[in-house]
Amino acid sequence: MLNRYFDRIEKLVSDYQKHELPQFCGPTHESARWDDLIWYYIDPNTGRKTRFLCGKHGARGKGNAGNRPEFALRYPYDQLIKVWIIVINNVPASVTEKQARVSAARYLISNMRGELYSQTRESIAPLFEGTKSERVNPFLAFCAENGVMRSVQLSSRDLRDRTGHALFDSKTEKLPDIEVVLALGKIYRKIFQMVGKSGAVNAEARVDVVDAAVITFGLLGLASPTRLSAEAPLLTKQRLKKYSEDGGKSVHYLEWPGSKGFKDNRNHVLAVLAHEVDRAINFFFRACEPARILCRFYENPKQQSLRMLLGDFKVASDRLKHLQLDEIPNLFVLGYALGFYGATDCVPVVQKGLQLPAVAHNNPRFLSCFTLKPIHALNHEDMLSTSGGAKVKIASIPRLLGYISLTAHPRTALGCASKSAITIRELQDNWIRHVRTTLIPEFPSSYSSGEGKIRLADALFCVQGSLLYRSRCAGSGGKPLSGSLYSIAPLKAIATHAMTRFTSTHPRSNIFEDYGFAGLSARPHSLRHFGNTLAELSEIPCEIITAWSGRKDREQTETYLHMRHQEQANRVRRVMSKPEQDQREIRVLAQESVAQATNLPATVTSVGLCTQELNLNPCEYLNDFVSQCFLCSAACHIAGDSKAIQFFEKDHEVQAARLAQISIDQRLQHSIAMKKWFVIHSRNTYVLSCLIDLMKTLASGTVIRFSQKESEFHITDTTTKAITKNQCLIPNFEITLSGLISGQSAVEGCSTNPALRALLSSFGLSDEDSQYGGS
Repeated sequence: MLNRYFDRIEKLVSDYQKHELPQFCGPTHESARWDDLIWYYIDPNTGRKTRFLCGKHGARGKGNAGNRPEFALRYPYDQLIKVWIIVINNVPASVTEKQARVSAARYLISNMRGELYSQTRESIAPLFEGTKSERVNPFLAFCAENGVMRSVQLSSRDLRDRTGHALFDSKTEKLPDIEVVLALGKIYRKIFQMVGKSGAVNAEARVDVVDAAVITFGLLGLASPTRLSAEAPLLTKQRLKKYSEDGGKSVHYLEWPGSKGFKDNRNHVLAVLAHEVDRAINFFFRACEPARILCRFYENPKQQSLRMLLGDFKVASDRLKHLQLDEIPNLFVLGYALGFYGATDCVPVVQKGLQLPAVAHNNPRFLSCFTLKPIHALNHEDMLSTSGGAKVKIASIPRLLGYISLTAHPRTALGCASKSAITIRELQDNWIRHVRTTLIPEFPSSYSSGEGKIRLADALFCVQGSLLYRSRCAGSGGKPLSGSLYSIAPLKAIATHAMTRFTSTHPRSNIFEDYGFAGLSARPHSLRHFGNTLAELSEIPCEIITAWSGRKDREQTETYLHMRHQEQANRVRRVMSKPEQDQREIRVLAQESVAQATNLPATVTSVGLCTQELNLNPCEYLNDFVSQCFLCSAACHIAGDSKAIQFFEKDHEVQAARLAQISIDQRLQHSIAMKKWFVIHSRNTYVLSCLIDLMKTLASGTVIRFSQKESEFHITDTTTKAITKNQCLIPNFEITLSGLISGQSAVEGCSTNPALRALLSSFGLSDEDSQYGGS
């Protein structure tokens, strides 16, 4: 019997199979096939690989976990889930959200009874009881849209107690216990007790770098309300910076990465924790430099000398004498310089000129072909045995990579599986390829738990895999050789490890248990709540807390503030005891009043309002003042507008100085243009002084307009809408001008131009001769 739902699935899959999938690859990192049980999505912009399981739900681990045939889904759902993976990677969502939606779809298909088309809300809802059922809704909507099943929409039931007391208790639980905060401080002191202020570790002392990273994450969470897993791993190699103004208190900050769309910024670090943050940052500035040097080598292994790679890194004197700093090193000579081996350590290599016989590795003839050679003297052509056994004397590769022995899978990854010996050059090339394709596919960058990434060679928390995974042959979800001396831990792995150490209840995984504080744990995000709440209790404005916390909306900050009821009531009481005032500028308030009263457009200007429709008739008015709107018929000025008054007063000073200067100019009595300008400008400057007086004396908010025709001010009360007129009694400046001219004429020689007189004298003439024609 034909089934229309299966027919639609087959048609849907067939349509997608017609297209090539260059952005997907399979478990062997070759082109993705439709029978693969693991797909990797390769971001075309960043090269980041995202792993998607295509089989039954329940497979544990990473890497190739879930790739066995028994995990395959039954037909045709094994193909439908791949279509869903293609679709979901075109959705604007985070990598974690995409993986969660695919996981929800796999969970449904793996656990449903019957076929997909027969599922109902009643049959699906019990499968997602107590989980985030909304994650499966996009898949159900996609299937319904393509006719694969009937429309089903799950709604998550909110069983939480929404009473006031329960809500308060819920918010209080988001804050860490004070015992946790105190324990973090004691753990910090214990870990960093042998670390100097500069970050250098005291002689003979040892600091666990991974534990130091975990506690530093907690310290940063207390010193600044940060998103620890998304932002802290992306810190660049830097020192704690400080800034002060005029000899005041210093403000400490770090160049901080943003997340969730918030830009990178200089994030303020609390002064009370600045000393501790400074010590921790300086420690990682030094301790993680070997890993950064390795990253620089992996980026360009064939063109950088040892001196260029090491930079400011200090090599021990007993090693430095064996190194050629101006030569390009191989991987293991670089490791020797970084201190991975003893100063005199040697490894077995094939004697120069000998051919290895085709016999067993433990055969005396085979063993006799090897000789010990110092690690610092290894070159690209030296040949190493591919043996990975711990008891084989000639096994060099495990020793060089930091392992006791190597199993078959790691040896295959290094290209050793089918050979008796391999050159240093081949081993180095295979290792770098393994790092870039398997261990950190997005190399030279690395991602945190969010979408943010950073170049590993610039990362403050650039940690060797041997430190994080303790030289396990397979770490980071089963990836081979991730615990090598030459492996670099992905930043996401460091963040995940730190978050687990805070929250885990297992004694071996809990950092509080490790340092003698049994029974304690903390959600890292609770430190963000703690910092925000302390800032609120310190009466720091919410806008500043919002910016400090890297948010765009102050409403989001409200969910992080956990004051007790009495504290909230006291704050509300203080606010309610003050009269409510509109804090906007007075001209903005007047703008609303003018627009409402006159039904005219009102545009805010630098000295008041403009009632001209500027969108239709752009301003063409010009005057001889700094304040260009003054004396315009469309200009309104607002009494009490302090900024405009200050502007007008400065303008009046400028115009008075101009008039004073022209009044003593020798040309005034002869120039008609200067006389006209003096009279007109004196009049207008007087009007400006009258306007300033009115703006200072009238009730705040009163609207003032000046009429040139009547020489009067029209004053509008915005409350009563009453308009009164105030005549501007302008003095007769013609009389003032006449007095200035007569005064100039009374001065002896005031009409004589000194420069002209000197010129005429040089020719034996006087200014009187030039005036009357001479003899």
